Order: sequence, then C-alpha cells, then structure tokens
Amino acid sequence: QAAINRFLQEHNQQPKPFSWTADPDKIIAAVKRGHQVLDSIHSHDC
Repeated sequence: QAAINRFLQEHNQQPKPFSWTADPDKIIAAVKRGHQVLDSIHSHDC
C-alpha cells in the first residue's frame, strides 16, 4: 500500500494525459480472430 501511495504522489506531481495508441481496426480484427478460434474449438467438441 505504501508503494502504491508513493507512486500516486510522484505521478500526480507531473500528470500526463493518457493517449490511446492502438489502432481500433486492429483491435476489432483481433477480437474477430479470437471469436473464430473459439467457435472452431466449440464446434469440434460436439
């Protein structure tokens, strides 16, 4: 808990805005691939 509090105190002295760097299209494509893998695994179980 002390380490977390220390981190927050240090970070809050020079806060920086969070910037999203991931490409949304790549995220969506990865999710679709994940669903395809899960669907293929479940279809083999039957």
